Amino acid sequence: MLSLESKHSASALYSRWDERTSPARFAGNDDVLDMIYFAKRKGNKVFLVRKGSKSLDLFATVFRGQILPHGEGSVLQGSFSKRISAYLLLAVLLVLDGAFAAKAYSIGVLDWAGAVGCLLVAALLILAAIPLPGARKRYTAFMRDITNEE
Repeated sequence: MLSLESKHSASALYSRWDERTSPARFAGNDDVLDMIYFAKRKGNKVFLVRKGSKSLDLFATVFRGQILPHGEGSVLQGSFSKRISAYLLLAVLLVLDGAFAAKAYSIGVLDWAGAVGCLLVAALLILAAIPLPGARKRYTAFMRDITNEE
C-alpha cells in the first residue's frame, strides 16, 4: 500500500493529476515504442499504468488508488497490482498446467522430471502476477512529482 501526502487540496491534486498524466505531456506519445504513463481518474479514484502508447501490455504493473482530503492537504493512496485480465489468464494457465499434470500422472507418464517441470511452470505463472519492484519505484517517483511540486 502506497500513501503519499501532499500540501495541495484534493481538488488541486485532481487538476495536477489530470494535467501531469495528459498524453500531450509525453514526447513521442504517438510512437509505438515509447513508454508513457496512461492514467484515468473518475471522481477521487485514480488508475495509472506505464506502457507503450499504442500497445496493450497485459502484464504491466498498474496502480489503483484514490485521492482523499487529509488535514489541510490531501493524500494519494492505493496499491500496485496487475490487470484483472492478467490474473484471469494466469488462473486459466494454472488450471491447464494442473490438468496436464493430473492427466500425465493418471496414465503413468509423469516421472520426477515432469513433476518438477509442472511445478516450475506453476511457480513462473505465480511470479508473473507479482508487480516488479523497479516498476513500483518508477510509479512512486512519478506520483511524488505530482503530489509534492509547488
